[in-house]
Amino acid sequence: MKIGIFLPNATFDQPGSPEVGGIETFSFTVGEALQRLGHEVVLFGGEPKAGRTHRATTMTLELNPYWETKSIPDIGTRFQRLVQRLHFAWSSRRAWSRHRCDLVLLAKPFDWPVAWFWKRSRPELKTIMGFQGTDFFAGDRFFYGAVDAAFAVSERVARLAEARVGRKPVFIPNPVDQTIFHPANDISPRSENSWHLVASGRFVGWKGFANLIEAAGRLKDQIDVRLSVAGEGPERENIEAQIQRLGLGERVRLCGRLEAKALGDLMRSGDLYVVPSIGLDACPVSALEAACVGLPLLLSDQVGLNDFLDKRDIATYAAKSVDDLTAILLRLHARRDEPEWNDHAARHARLRNQFSGESVAQRILDLIH
Repeated sequence: MKIGIFLPNATFDQPGSPEVGGIETFSFTVGEALQRLGHEVVLFGGEPKAGRTHRATTMTLELNPYWETKSIPDIGTRFQRLVQRLHFAWSSRRAWSRHRCDLVLLAKPFDWPVAWFWKRSRPELKTIMGFQGTDFFAGDRFFYGAVDAAFAVSERVARLAEARVGRKPVFIPNPVDQTIFHPANDISPRSENSWHLVASGRFVGWKGFANLIEAAGRLKDQIDVRLSVAGEGPERENIEAQIQRLGLGERVRLCGRLEAKALGDLMRSGDLYVVPSIGLDACPVSALEAACVGLPLLLSDQVGLNDFLDKRDIATYAAKSVDDLTAILLRLHARRDEPEWNDHAARHARLRNQFSGESVAQRILDLIH
């Protein structure tokens, strides 16, 4: 079968940059897994601007011009993204027509009008929607009839999708490239006192990194906590200023945007992975990557992983509450030597099949069979 993945921002830049996040990582991991299952896969993505690049892949790439959202009149972010997708569909129309895919994977409601147009001329085309969040827009339900099957990356997102379109998608989690994200082969000796927290993601306000750094500041006189944060984004200068204001220059390290291998190495050096999001974070791929490395997770209650990982692997706290975050970090520091909580190999063995690329890819294909 010939499968298309329609996701212009998958190829804007490397994962971890301001506009490239978990959905983009998903497209590469699932696409390559579909290839290993014997299918031909074409990724329709945006042609990177000067000075940018995307990760290497074995998939066929059809890269075409796209408009950056900042170049579109600001009548709201969702309007900008809808216009961006419609323009990209037009700029990639010849490539789309040439490939004549049997199935296409969609990642945003902004793509439903495009799929509706495609199916007017090719009703046999199958479409699968992957709900990763709540990027709905006025009138989107009119076009949802072009979707043949759907899945959501968490139960919470599935409920939100059902409220919007009247049909509840099945739950399928994001996949993890476990050739990169796995426990260390040898367990290196760790400091008896230092406790290393790891976090990653785009530096935008709703990711909550300011709260995590504030909590680290409150703990600095109680425990030897170290924090490494990988990523880039518009909030970087504010985060740097906060680190200096709290006197955390020797305890908090901003690692910049890391490619997958370097991110995996950073995770393997950690004791706990933290997702401090203060807005809905449906199914952050980086957290699943950290879990497959073997790290226990600390998640705010805005993170969708709370729906399907259990207490052996995660702890949660009330999003936006620095008091709650500080208190639970103290409790988890006291648990850092518990065998079940800190057994990286056992956690990887428990989770690897659920999050393997082939397992997730086959479950998606089964939606139309």
